[in-house]
Amino acid sequence: MQLEELKKSMSTLDQILAKTDAEIKINVAASETAQTKILKKFRQGSLCCLILALVFAAMTIGDINPHSFPTSLKIYLVVYLFLGAIWYNFMYLKLRHINIAVLSPAKLFSKTAKLRLLMLSGEIVFGIGIVILFTLLFPNAWANNRIGFWAMVGTLFIAVIYSIVHFWPQYIKLFRELNSIKE
Repeated sequence: MQLEELKKSMSTLDQILAKTDAEIKINVAASETAQTKILKKFRQGSLCCLILALVFAAMTIGDINPHSFPTSLKIYLVVYLFLGAIWYNFMYLKLRHINIAVLSPAKLFSKTAKLRLLMLSGEIVFGIGIVILFTLLFPNAWANNRIGFWAMVGTLFIAVIYSIVHFWPQYIKLFRELNSIKE
């Protein structure tokens, strides 16, 4: 199935390269719908990060479970989530300022390619942050709360699989629709 999708993408790319910029027409309705859906995902991501940052800030202030989850890691997580919220807001603003109806296809493709690169870069940086957090958190959880440790491992495993199977395909599909052309 991936081979067929790749062949179709290459065929579309060949058709686009064969045409001039004036011959390519953007499917504005589909692109604006995709833009709206991506903007919604960015808003949701930002709001989730802010809510979780507040929850972990309250846990830090209340000094809840300091042995299994040290205060320093809670502060790290609050800062991390706050930076995640800022990043989602930045991505939201970058995408919101793209006016699909007035851009030429080449400019639209260029801007969306930059957005994809920013999105991927941000996900990698924040993924590294999560790896650092769990690298520091797992030894404390193992030493002080074995059930909590296994619950974290299971939840992390499920979250990674769910992200790979559900979230990333949605983003890939929406970014492709953002560049949809009329055939």
